Amino acid sequence: MENYYSILGVSATATANEIKNAYMKLAKQYHPDRFTDPGEKQKANEQFAKITAAYRVLSDEKLRAEYDKSLEKGAKPHEDIQATQAKNAFTRAIEFLKSKDPWRAVNLLRIACRYDPQPIYLSYLGLALVYTRQYQKEGFEKLQEAAKRLMFNPVVYVNLGLAYEFTGNREQALKYYNEALNWDSNNATARKAIERLQPKKENFFSKLFGGKK
Repeated sequence: MENYYSILGVSATATANEIKNAYMKLAKQYHPDRFTDPGEKQKANEQFAKITAAYRVLSDEKLRAEYDKSLEKGAKPHEDIQATQAKNAFTRAIEFLKSKDPWRAVNLLRIACRYDPQPIYLSYLGLALVYTRQYQKEGFEKLQEAAKRLMFNPVVYVNLGLAYEFTGNREQALKYYNEALNWDSNNATARKAIERLQPKKENFFSKLFGGKK
């Protein structure tokens, strides 16, 4: 049966150094940046996410001890471990999105969704996928799914707006930015986006008199 040790190809008694070396070797082998074919990149993304998830638990003494106990009982890792790992992965993913590195964000967000399938994680995963340009269809599907599951949260609509704006669909972007304001009239991101995309109406008299106000 597959577990974190088998994913890294080490024994259950492996030292911290052996775990680190195994991870570094596999991370280099399956890093998505090494692949150009969309299909191969997708497979690499999935494997890289599994490798990273395994390393995050096994490289932490406390988490590894709890994971070992769960294996002895024949159970999955405790939900609190998964939730913590998901939150940590999500936090780092947001940092990568801010630094315009969607591929690393995608890897971490897939981990977050696997550990704790919250709609908000799914929404950001969709946005990151759109930002990669290669997986925009999947990205929009996840964005829409997240919006259906978390329809009262303005963030899911802001993310849809950002995705459509990124792909040049101004009309749809404005639609979702305005939808975000329907749920939170003070949402700064949505307001700024609308100001950015909505053309200012030219003053009639300014146009009539050659631009003079």
